[in-house]
Amino acid sequence: MLVVSPSHRAGGIGRMLTETCLERARRDHSPIVALHTSPIMIVALPMYLRMGFEKLRDAPDIHGVPYAVYTKSL
Repeated sequence: MLVVSPSHRAGGIGRMLTETCLERARRDHSPIVALHTSPIMIVALPMYLRMGFEKLRDAPDIHGVPYAVYTKSL
């Protein structure tokens, strides 16, 4: 799970953490990275889309909150 405290957002920390995850996946020769997120993540989801993640499919709701799986080829 990748989480940035609200008091530390807007400093690029979430993007830096995500880039580090992508770098490690590339290092380990992973062909793809997948993540599970929701539209209620109003900061994270747009960031993932800007970084090239694409929606693969819907996932089951959790406590009534919609989720989906997003992937990025490496």
